[in-house]
Order: sequence, then C-alpha cells, then structure tokens
Amino acid sequence: MRTVPTENCDVVMTFPDTTDDHTLLWLLNHVRLGIPELIMQIRHHRHTRIYAFFVTATYENLLRGAEEIGLRKPVKAEFGGGTRVFSCEEDYIYQNIENELNFFTSQERQSIIRYWMENLRAKQGETLHNIHFLEGQPIIPELAARGVIQQVFPVHEQRILSRLMKSWVQAVCERQPLDEICEYFGVKIAMYFSWLGFYTSSLVYPAVFGMMLWFFTESDQTSRDLSCVVFALFNVVWATLFLEGWKRRGAELAYKWGTLDTPAEFIEEPRPQFRGVKRISPVTNCEEFYYPPWKRLLFQSCVSLPICVSCLCFVFVVMLACFELQEFVLSIRELPRLVRFFPKILLAIIVSSCDEVYRKIAYWLNDMENYRLQSAYEKHLIIKIVLFQFVNSYLSLFYIGFYLKDMERLKEMLATLLVIRQFLQNVKEVAQPHLYQKVQQGEINSRSILLFVRYALRRLVQKYALPQRPARTPGDPLEPGFGNRKKCLNGGCGVPEEEEEGISEEDELEEESIMDCGLKLKREGSPTLMEKGSDPASVFQLGDDEEDEKEISGELQDIEEQETAVKLRPHRKRKKKLSVEQELRKEGDEEDDESARKQKRESWMDPPEDHNPTKLTQAEVESCMKKYEDTFQDYQEMFVQFGYVVLFSSAFPLAAVCALVNNIIEIRSDAFKLCSGLQRPFGRRVDGIGQWQVRS
Repeated sequence: MRTVPTENCDVVMTFPDTTDDHTLLWLLNHVRLGIPELIMQIRHHRHTRIYAFFVTATYENLLRGAEEIGLRKPVKAEFGGGTRVFSCEEDYIYQNIENELNFFTSQERQSIIRYWMENLRAKQGETLHNIHFLEGQPIIPELAARGVIQQVFPVHEQRILSRLMKSWVQAVCERQPLDEICEYFGVKIAMYFSWLGFYTSSLVYPAVFGMMLWFFTESDQTSRDLSCVVFALFNVVWATLFLEGWKRRGAELAYKWGTLDTPAEFIEEPRPQFRGVKRISPVTNCEEFYYPPWKRLLFQSCVSLPICVSCLCFVFVVMLACFELQEFVLSIRELPRLVRFFPKILLAIIVSSCDEVYRKIAYWLNDMENYRLQSAYEKHLIIKIVLFQFVNSYLSLFYIGFYLKDMERLKEMLATLLVIRQFLQNVKEVAQPHLYQKVQQGEINSRSILLFVRYALRRLVQKYALPQRPARTPGDPLEPGFGNRKKCLNGGCGVPEEEEEGISEEDELEEESIMDCGLKLKREGSPTLMEKGSDPASVFQLGDDEEDEKEISGELQDIEEQETAVKLRPHRKRKKKLSVEQELRKEGDEEDDESARKQKRESWMDPPEDHNPTKLTQAEVESCMKKYEDTFQDYQEMFVQFGYVVLFSSAFPLAAVCALVNNIIEIRSDAFKLCSGLQRPFGRRVDGIGQWQVRS
C-alpha cells in the first residue's frame, strides 16, 4: 500500500471504532485544559474507520518540557563541553540551540510529549461513563488500561528510518551505528543492541577454540574426556571475562549517552491495571486502591504454584515420550539415518512451542496476582518466566547428561535444540509483525484463507484424483467417441459439438476439463477452442465477471466465479439477459445504500464518505502494526542461548559456532523487525541492561 507521510505529528492516540463523541470531547477538553503545551488535531482513518488524535508541541514548550524531565544535552566547547541537564535560563550554552529543527531529535520530542500525557491527572470526583477516577490519578494510562484508548504510539520518521535501513539492516559486515540507534529508538534499545554486539564478538573466542578441539581431538575416549574438561575450564574463564568486560563497556556507553548518573524515582506510580477497594491512605491521607496481601498469597498458593508445577511435570512427560519414540525409531535398523533425527527435531519444536504457551501463562498469573507497582510486577514475572525457560530448555539435556550419561546423545540433542529453536525464533520474529499488519489492514481474513484453501484443494483434486486423458499428437488416430468433437489448439481436451437449442449438460468431468484448459489459456490471452475455418473470437466469450476482476494483490475470487469466467456462446446470450437485470437491481441497491449512509451519519465528527480510492496515511498504516512490547523477550532468548554455550558446549564444542552464526543473523533480523514491521517504541533512558546483568 502506498502511504502519504504524516506531518506535524509526533504521537498518535487512537480509539476503537465504537467510541462515542462524548468520550472524544471529554478527553480533548481535558488535554487542552490540563496540558496547554500540546497541539492536538482530530483525524479520521478511512481504511480502519477509527478516530485518532495527532499530538505535537511548539519548540518553546518543548524547551520547558526538556527542563521538566531533566534531559541532558551537549554543551558548547567554550562553556566547558560535555553534557548537562537542560536549563531554560542558560539555554545559550547548549549546542544547536538556535536550530529549532535539529536541537531535539524526534525521540526526545516524543519522550517529552509522553511525559506530559502521562501526567494529566484527574480531579476529585471526576468520572467518564462508568470510570471513576481517584484524585490525582493519571487519566490517559487509566483509559488505556480500560480499553477506552486503543493505543498511543510515536510516529516513525521516514528519512532517518531509510538511513538506518542502509547503515544498519543491510550493512551486515559493518559495525552497528549505535549512536544513531540511541538517537532514534532511545537508550534502552540501543543498550540491548550494544550488548548483543558485544556478546556476539565475544563468542568468536569459544567458537575458534571449539572448532580446534572438534577437528584435532582424537577419536579415542581418553582424548574426548580430556578435551571436554579443557573446554569446560575455558568456558568458565571466558564467561567471567565476558561479564566483567560488559560491565565496563556498559558503563562507557551509559556515560556517553548521559544516563550513568540517572536518578532513581523516589515515588513510583501505581500500575494502571492495579485494582482493589478504595480507602484513605494512612501515609498520604489521600484516596487510593488497596488490595489485601492475603488474597495475593492465597492465589499464589492455590493457583500459581499448582499451575507452575503442572507445567513443569508436563515438560518432563513430553520429554520422556520423545525419548521413548527415539528408542523405538532406533530399534528399526532399516530406517535411514535422517529419519532417526525426527524425535529430536520433534522435541525441539515442542520446546519452542511451549515457550510461547508458558510465557502467556506467566503473564496471566502475574496479572491475576495484581501487583501495585511495576517494579514488583516485573520482578515476579521474571521469576516465573526464567523458571519455565530453565526447565523447558535444559531439562532434557540434564537428563541425558547426568542420568543417561550418554555424551553422543547429548551432543546430538544440543545441536538439534540450538539449530531448530534459533531458526524458528528468527522466522517468527521476522514474519509475525508483517502477518499481523496484513490482518489488521484486512488483507488477510478468514474469507480469503477459506477461499485459498478451497482453491488449493480443488486444484489438487483435479490434478491427482480425477482421471486425465492422454495428450494426442497430430498423427494419432482418433479415439472412439472423438470423431464428432472439436480439436483444442494445444491438443489435449475435446469439447462437445454445439447444437442450435443450446448445450446439453455434460458430466462433471467434462466441465472440469473445459474449465481447466480455459483458465490455463485465458492467462495467456488466447482462445482455447477453435473449429476448423471458424473465427477464434466467435467461439468463446469472456463473461461479465472479467470486468470486475481484482488485482493480484487483492483477495482471491470465489471459485464459482472463476468457473463461470469462460462460457460458450449460446449460454452467453442467456447470461447477458440476466446480467442486465442484475445491473438494474445493482443500481437500485447502490442508491438505497447511499441514502442509508446519509441517514447513518449522526455524529458531528463523521466526515463525508469518499468512495474514490485514496492513499493511506502513514499514521493509519502504523496503527495497524504490531506493538513492540519490550526488550524482555530478546534478552530471554539470549539468556537461554548463553546457558547452552556455557553449560553444555563442552559436550558439543561447535555450540559456540552455532550461536555465533545465529547472533549475526539475530542482530539484523531484530533490526529489520524494528525498522519495517513494528510500531516505533517510546525511548527509555536506562543506565544498563538491568537485572539481566546479574542473570547473564
């Protein structure tokens, strides 16, 4: 789809199509009164038929907002250089302060606007429909948690995005432009990619050493045991040096990007999803929500713990079932060697599938436990997911290594898990955002999938289930029953002779063969059947459906419509009469629809409908994209891979090589995902990789 760039807009706020005018007006008035610094415009998206607020701010207001959030900006050399927290009183000391277009990056503008929007607070007794706000409660996060606001996202900047695609996504053999990533996506995402790049470059050492051991170790058991011990010691030293080296590198980047001495928040806002009973706080003497701790403990003991134990037991049972299948396959000696890997591949696919299921279960349990603060929510979520991931990813390897004590089997299982899981993860990360966008834009729906399946099944039946007549050559004698039939130009099908009264009904086989040949040659642009001495154009006539043929990028046409696209001449006359009546009926229906649409426009905001095809705006296309949740899942994948390399690569020295190749692809696939398939995330200022530093 061709899009029109969205200008004079930094942040877009969208609403469901069922939102009424009162809600839009209520929020618009509150934003304009509570945040006069913002400039808001109402837009209507034609394709998705939803309303959106386009939000931006003037340069002078952005300067005041930079001071409020403590944004650090570079200082001119004559005033000492370095970076300093922005101050409006001394704005002359900062670089490029005179340039309104380049002083703030788009990510900094969006962060300031987001700060203002999240601090729009309700007054005492304010309500919207059935939503009752507490005094001082943030309005926009609460409406987003209740589903009144569909999404709030920053808009991509196409010029910088195109530059990143060339210097980051497509430049495979070059260094990552970390400073440009930080300016566009924020410090948190830039810190993840810098850590991933540092980890990937560090994998070169165990990869090279592992290849040396793999190729030069003798085949006897003593040499294998010795190389296993040596490589295990090497992994311990390498992992320690890697973790300490990243601490230094992370501190350098945090200082460079101005987040090393970021002050911690002394007062953390309650989560918008937190629910409870209203009470007067004994600390602040203000109204607040309260959830008794005993209820959370009861849910953890009676629901969370049994579900976690059940999931872990399910992993163990599936693992044993796959091992039994492996023993059965190995007992059949006639099977080829490739088939013997089927149980291992099946286990790797099941492990990858269970990761997603367990992640959703962990999120659901965490939501039901109803934590008040986001820090507590994330802490318990990491505990659940890491527990699931550790058992799901490493249980089979521990079982083989310490119970079965089969090193050859451990090596094969580790190689299979590494290759299959990493391949599936990369495919999912690249394909899932684009499929999500197609579904949201309506290009993929249940009807198009059903039509595609029906079309594929019918073609398979025509090709394999129905009997096929052999092709005739010009010298072959006519087969019995073919003497009174016309010849196909390409020689392959016969058509019964026409009669004056019309065409007698043929069996299903005859009709299918006519349709098959007709559709095939229709794409070539030539008639399919011709009588000797007759005009080719007079034999076949394209049906009325040809005029309404959709473009290739549209939905598949109905199979029945395709079958009637090519018809014989006598039948065309009857169909032409019907088509005239259908056209008259269609024109009447269109007039009724137009009058109904005019009566339906009851909202003061509804614009007049334009039925001419128009280009989509950039904001509308991005509203259909999948939201980038966080770096949590990306760190989680690397956490599992790091465990494979450190804990088990002594049994399979090429594990570091597999991880190195995967990470080279992972960097570019994650970059491609961010630049082309996902909504732009808000920038976050962090001083490191957080709790993953301790866990990695």
